[in-house]
Amino acid sequence: MQMKSRYRLATDATLATGAIVTLSGNPAHYLTQVLRLKPESKLRLFNREGGEWEGAIQAIRKREVDVVIETQTRAPAQTVGLTVCFAPIKGGRLETIIEKATELGASILQPVITSRTIVDKVNLDRAETIAKEAAEQCERIDWPEIREPVKLLSLLGSWSANMPLIYGDESGGSAPISEKLAAPAPTQWAILAGPEGGFTPEEFAALRHVKSAAGVGLGPRILRADTAVITLCALTLSAWGDWQERPRFTATE
Repeated sequence: MQMKSRYRLATDATLATGAIVTLSGNPAHYLTQVLRLKPESKLRLFNREGGEWEGAIQAIRKREVDVVIETQTRAPAQTVGLTVCFAPIKGGRLETIIEKATELGASILQPVITSRTIVDKVNLDRAETIAKEAAEQCERIDWPEIREPVKLLSLLGSWSANMPLIYGDESGGSAPISEKLAAPAPTQWAILAGPEGGFTPEEFAALRHVKSAAGVGLGPRILRADTAVITLCALTLSAWGDWQERPRFTATE
């Protein structure tokens, strides 16, 4: 059995047999200057719409690499129905949220501006780059949709009654998350983690007015904002997601 090439990159280009994809910028630099690949070297390209395809380098120019697409190795993925709502936080910890939520399987990343949110802007281009790089490393063949930041009250005001929203409640007023996860698994759900400093009393009141929202306790310790996101993702995915499936990794040449 022919083994897959070990190198894989996310791309927005259309993928089909015989298509030529031109990679430039960081991807081209990575292939030529870091990996030192040469013409005819094999690699895999993937995206949400086309799935994953194997191709070969056809030409290398100063800042561009042409890849000719050969065969499809995996069909487009069926996404896990997890939306991750989170308050943006400073510096590298925001990048950690994007990276780890992608690795864990999130389909949508929704930044949320709360009363105590310090960071009110998200560089969406940079966020998408981080998500793509995380997908490349974890054998995903898609990456999350990253949405524009929205204020918490606006988000809650239009929240669907059919979409469970599990939010971290550091006040101690909610049951442990294990009790909530005993419920039948939904096909789609969302998690919400608050900012540094947590939700205000007014925000907790707004959350309690959303019929499909449920606060959960995450143990006796107060978690950092990024840790809370990862914890909520991991626990809900282990109960409701696709974690019963085997790894999709295959041997490389």
